[in-house]
Amino acid sequence: MTPLLLQTEPSRALFRDLLVEPEEARSILRPQKDDRYGFGFALSPYRGCEHGCRYCYVRDYPQALPGDKAVPVGREAWGTWAVPKLNAPELLWSQRHRLHGQTVFLASATDPYQPLEREFRLTRACLEVLLKCPTTRVLVHTRSPLVLQDLELLKAFGPRVRVGLSIPTDDDTVRQVVEPRSPPIPSRWAAMERLARAGIEVGLAACPLMPVHNPQAFARRAKESGAASAWVGGLRLLRDDAFYDVLARNDWLFILDPAYAEEVASVLQQTFPRVKGRRQAAEKPVHPVHPPARHTQPCLFESM
Repeated sequence: MTPLLLQTEPSRALFRDLLVEPEEARSILRPQKDDRYGFGFALSPYRGCEHGCRYCYVRDYPQALPGDKAVPVGREAWGTWAVPKLNAPELLWSQRHRLHGQTVFLASATDPYQPLEREFRLTRACLEVLLKCPTTRVLVHTRSPLVLQDLELLKAFGPRVRVGLSIPTDDDTVRQVVEPRSPPIPSRWAAMERLARAGIEVGLAACPLMPVHNPQAFARRAKESGAASAWVGGLRLLRDDAFYDVLARNDWLFILDPAYAEEVASVLQQTFPRVKGRRQAAEKPVHPVHPPARHTQPCLFESM
């Protein structure tokens, strides 16, 4: 199949069983305030995400494919479609005056390094624009080692860039259940090591926190892999979320206990004194949570 490169006209296509429908976006910067990062804008070069994580809160956002304006894309379709914003770099360049002294978060509603980035390179093109904004800081958040394809570009930012790697579990068999289309956990550790060796500040983002077998070992692995910081965040369970049944079938309901993230954070704090955490409240009404008493060990995950 001919690679889907940047196109002058949006056109629908299938790519590895993914429905890809490029669009010309009307905006690219979303103002956002965050107590942890203090960033001013979120930037998402894509709508939708090929990783299709089964717990992702973005599943509940109203979505529509460009060619089907009247047909919203529902939770069940999450991970089966993606919309590259073909004009994202141009829009960003036209808005560069808004970025003075600000931090840009890549990305809040998609993974900027989902597999489709190999073909469209929209994240890279946006980074090239941001590199030309000397007072703008950049925070890249991904779960993909594909970030390494832009290693040299990221190095050019110097201290203006940080990369957060999402590693929500120490068990790749857990990852295969909750993030079946995302990169394996070992490949994420390897990416963290390479980023750190290249002098790029990298942090561990354990959000949303999934089952972890050995928090102490997890913290050591993060430190040895070059993480400079960590953040722990709880799961945001949607209303009537089918993911609840996934947790129940696997005896993982304990991750919904608010004390779970706190326990993990306390373990990580021994290695990362400035571990940050945020408890994400589930939407109401939601399934009742009764964590099994035998699940008391904390899970390991971190933040930036």
